[in-house]
Amino acid sequence: MPYLNEIKLVQTMPCIAMPERIRFVSELDRDISEMMPYINAVVEESIYNHDGPCITMKRDGRLIGVQPRQLAAGKVVDLKEATELMAWFKDVVNDCYNRRDSIKPNYERRNKLTPLDVYKLLPGTNCQKCGQPSCLAFGVKAAAEEIGIMNCPELFSGRYDDKRNLLVKLLKSCGYSVPAPFSEK
Repeated sequence: MPYLNEIKLVQTMPCIAMPERIRFVSELDRDISEMMPYINAVVEESIYNHDGPCITMKRDGRLIGVQPRQLAAGKVVDLKEATELMAWFKDVVNDCYNRRDSIKPNYERRNKLTPLDVYKLLPGTNCQKCGQPSCLAFGVKAAAEEIGIMNCPELFSGRYDDKRNLLVKLLKSCGYSVPAPFSEK
């Protein structure tokens, strides 16, 4: 028997960040507070607040906020995608519940980096080789996990190894994804 049986869509609205898309609110058929530390342990890019309790995560560029009996998401293309996101989350909760004996719950809140945290460790050349208008713009996107540091060729040119190594260390310490060659260091 599943832990979470149903997630019911209760409201859709235009997305504030992208008016051509939607945001939605849905209701969970039970309180999932006890599962949040397990979800935090298995879903990358999640930020858990034990005191909330709430968890924020990303999936395919969609920001998802979860409270004990509610799931909300923005930047969603349409109702079909909203339904797919709800089904995905239901599967995550039920999988965590079924594997809870083999998952070490994570009660830690991941530190969220600011754009300036990232910017200080970028080359500062504003070369635009990454496709962004400036290193600060790149820092904004990297802190929001919309772009990876591998997209900054200058950082990997050999001239900025110290900055790159510090940035990788900072990203890892805050639970961000780091490029495979650096994930073992």
